[in-house]
Amino acid sequence: MTEEPQNSSNASPDLTKIVLNTLYLCLGRAVEHIARVDGSEAAWQFKSDLLEELKSGSIDMALLEDAATYDFVVEKIENIPIESSVSE
Repeated sequence: MTEEPQNSSNASPDLTKIVLNTLYLCLGRAVEHIARVDGSEAAWQFKSDLLEELKSGSIDMALLEDAATYDFVVEKIENIPIESSVSE
């Protein structure tokens, strides 16, 4: 289920940074949870599938229109640690 993001044109740059950092931390927590519950291999597969969908355009994002923003988001997801943050 994909929800259309609401236009937040009145959000300040600082607020936008807080939201992005929070979402990044939430995604990292989700990867940690998957690793803890289903194992590191499942967490790697989740992250790999997410990156594949992002890079292929399956996740419909205007993000793909701006190379610098796209590269930033892909790099942040690629850098989410899996094994180093999870004790099995």
